[in-house]
Amino acid sequence: MKYFSPLIALTCLFFGAMASTAHCATDLTAKRYSQAAAHYHTMVGFKKQTPEREQWLYSASLFKKAYESGPDHEVVAPKALYMLGKVYNKSFQHYRQAVDLKRSADYFEDLVYYFPDHDLAIGGMKHLRQLVMGTSNGQEEEKKELLETAVASYSQGNDSLDPASFLLDRLKEHARERSGVEAAKKESAPPARSLAMITGPVRYWSSDNYTRLVIETSSPVRYKEHMLRPQDDKSRRLYVDLFDTRIPRTYQNPVNIQDGLLTRSRAAQFDPSTTRVVLDMTSVERYKIFSLLEPFRVVIDVYGQEAKELSPRRVKRRKRSSNGSYSLAQQLGLGVKTVIIDAGHGGKDPGAIGITGLREKDVSLRVARKVSRELERKGYKTILTRDSDTFIPLEERTAIANTKGGDLFISIHANSAPNRRAFGLETFYLSLATTPEERAAAAMENAISTMQISALQDILNSLMKNAKIEESRKMAAVMQGSLISGLQQDFPHTRDLGVKKAPFIVLIGANMPAVLTEIGFISNRAEEKRLRSSTYLNHLAYHIAAGVDSYSRSLR
Repeated sequence: MKYFSPLIALTCLFFGAMASTAHCATDLTAKRYSQAAAHYHTMVGFKKQTPEREQWLYSASLFKKAYESGPDHEVVAPKALYMLGKVYNKSFQHYRQAVDLKRSADYFEDLVYYFPDHDLAIGGMKHLRQLVMGTSNGQEEEKKELLETAVASYSQGNDSLDPASFLLDRLKEHARERSGVEAAKKESAPPARSLAMITGPVRYWSSDNYTRLVIETSSPVRYKEHMLRPQDDKSRRLYVDLFDTRIPRTYQNPVNIQDGLLTRSRAAQFDPSTTRVVLDMTSVERYKIFSLLEPFRVVIDVYGQEAKELSPRRVKRRKRSSNGSYSLAQQLGLGVKTVIIDAGHGGKDPGAIGITGLREKDVSLRVARKVSRELERKGYKTILTRDSDTFIPLEERTAIANTKGGDLFISIHANSAPNRRAFGLETFYLSLATTPEERAAAAMENAISTMQISALQDILNSLMKNAKIEESRKMAAVMQGSLISGLQQDFPHTRDLGVKKAPFIVLIGANMPAVLTEIGFISNRAEEKRLRSSTYLNHLAYHIAAGVDSYSRSLR
């Protein structure tokens, strides 16, 4: 029999999250709520001093996780929304941060909107009214913003009414209407489908001729895009429908982009089970949409006019490759000016961990910094995707490379294998994995299972019509050759594992030649010892930079 903490059991009863300890143990959503409730109860009940704002925010994150794991849970979901509103409200009362006030109002409004017939809905409406009435004269901006977000959905523009009373009356009316509609639906509708949640606002990174947007959901969903032609005074629009999803009102605010390609993005609940994301365009030439796993997210890449064009002077400088054909870079006569260096993993993601505790995230960052210094001595401009122990999602790293105008992209990692005797260096470029070793490497760096690699390869297959693949293969060959020939002079037991291909998420969508280099097996005792040595890391960095320089000179 499992042992249950008395505090957790008491909290389950206190907050009414579940009917029994058996239910508490088997229901993941209820279990997460009980954990959130236990943390809250401990924080407010046993601390003599006022909790720090970070503690309130952490408490909110626990309730948010419980809600997102079961947004249709009839018992837990409304309680989690209520507690989210309450926690942010208490944080605002103590620390007077406007963002906490807005979040509190958003969650109370979500409670009323999605669960109007629940007992807590009236409490949510009262809290909304109190939030408005309790805003002091010194916080007119917060009061204005709160009224706009909380009342806009219900107001008919009658300014003669007291805003707080008007809000309460309208919310009550809306709750009665909603309750009647829901009751009618329950009589005739089939069993409701479980809906995925949009777990955050639309994230984006942009430059003059490229923008990447990411929409993250709590579980995999189907989606479909459609392009709308310009009409009257409306510009061209692209919308993406995500089926069987729900988006909290917190994330429905328009996002102003204004980067020359897009003016803004808008996300809203199109119908009870569909979230629609609309992109207002100005000068988009083409776009690509694909999905990634763990967590599931839909990625939208939009492109403007190509920045680099063929000039007569550049045509004279181009050279034939060994097989008599011209590569894209050779046709354009391009060299390399800006190199994006990506230190793998970071922050909450330590990457692989060696036998004696060496972490991949630390090694990759040390090497990335050293490579940056070596390249800048050679006259290149370098940009690090991270220069500290920070977690950056894989899709964001590629977006950084594209928006910063990189000419080359290098992602630095350390390998790991169940076989402790495995050792050596290898360099990858983006393509379909064909061997078990390539699939395993991609699964590890993508943080997904090998079974999911086949799904990713299906996505990649439709994205690979890109001349950068061949350029990336050539760059990988030059860099691997530089590493092996250089290291073997001082470290004769260096093993060459060659150039390989795999569907690495961090390389998908890169607008420049891109490679991922595995600088050794951290799971091998001897190579882990080398990776601890500053002298060895200096050699690695020197030969990686030499490989970049050799590839760059081959293009001129």
